Amino acid sequence: MKSCGGVRLSLAFMVFGLLLGSGLYAVENVAPFEHQSARENAMGGVHSALADDFSSLFSNPAGFAGAREELSFAELTTTVYGPVFDIIDSVQTYLGPTEKLDISDLIGPAGFNAGADITGPLSFGWVGRGLGFGLFNRSTVHANAPGTSLSAMASEDLMMVGGYAFRFSPSENHLFDVGFLGKGYIRGSLSLSASIFTVTDLASGNPMEDKPFFATAGVGLDLGLRYEYRSLLTVAVVCHDAYSPSSVSEYTSAMDFISGDTEVVSTEYGLISPRLDAGISFTPRFAALDRYFSGLIFLLDYRDFLDLLNPIPRNPILNAAIGMELVVLDALSLRAGIADALPSLGLGLDLTFMRMDFAMRGMELGLDPGKNPTFAFDLGLLFRY
Repeated sequence: MKSCGGVRLSLAFMVFGLLLGSGLYAVENVAPFEHQSARENAMGGVHSALADDFSSLFSNPAGFAGAREELSFAELTTTVYGPVFDIIDSVQTYLGPTEKLDISDLIGPAGFNAGADITGPLSFGWVGRGLGFGLFNRSTVHANAPGTSLSAMASEDLMMVGGYAFRFSPSENHLFDVGFLGKGYIRGSLSLSASIFTVTDLASGNPMEDKPFFATAGVGLDLGLRYEYRSLLTVAVVCHDAYSPSSVSEYTSAMDFISGDTEVVSTEYGLISPRLDAGISFTPRFAALDRYFSGLIFLLDYRDFLDLLNPIPRNPILNAAIGMELVVLDALSLRAGIADALPSLGLGLDLTFMRMDFAMRGMELGLDPGKNPTFAFDLGLLFRY
């Protein structure tokens, strides 16, 4: 009878889950909660088979089982993308004799896209012995001008994550890791607009009182698998946001949200779209190589298989990525990769008390190669021990 009751209870939970899921829909324009890494961006982005340090929190939770123990106190990773040097020239002109910031000369056939991303300084957590957890913040701003109207979205993210990985070793040369990562997140966003001829109007008045404010909150789950053969070859699969329900509430202004005594204008519920990635890493071992280099790794990934099911998917070649990293004397790292059908390069310097990473990379904002390319620069200062 107990067994039959347990089956009924399990079926009830399954039915409840299906009913709950059927009542949710994908909320438009809710970007996934991510963590920028100058190291990974220099190697073509996040690689699901790369799980050798603290970054496994965001690449693959199965990597907790094999990642070296690492404690993160803080970090500051800055990313800028778009026509950066042209924007600097426009700002210099604005600071000179002119009294308005005009970017009309920067509008190309695909419009104008630019932005900035700052991860940190809050970046506290630990990875090792199968366990991983952390608390992070991230600030972003993205500006888009398809014509003469410039719109921008500024947001602040706060995310807490934690998970565990289990290791199975059927034989000496074969390792299987299975991991999960739970996360909770909250995001505050401001919507701004102006003319491309008077960009400074974006901050006119008091945006905290005059502009609509959006509050996004929810929880999420990542699932990962890894197979490792003799520390040479690794095959991995990870599903980011396998189940990530969220809510988006609109307020008249940020001050109304902070005060807490104003009714919500509207609220939508939904799921952040899941992303299924797969990757391979190869770490060659040669006596002559080990004599001069501390490490060498090659990576190959295909990201977001589920995008192929969308009515209008990206060109599949944009989701393929390759990367490599060469470490010299445990201090200098040289990196290169390809993602979005565009190259990336970078380096890292381990100063013991701090690690510094730099990357230059291409980004494709369109659905096909060469449709709307731009370039980004990443600089990271990491305090991990």
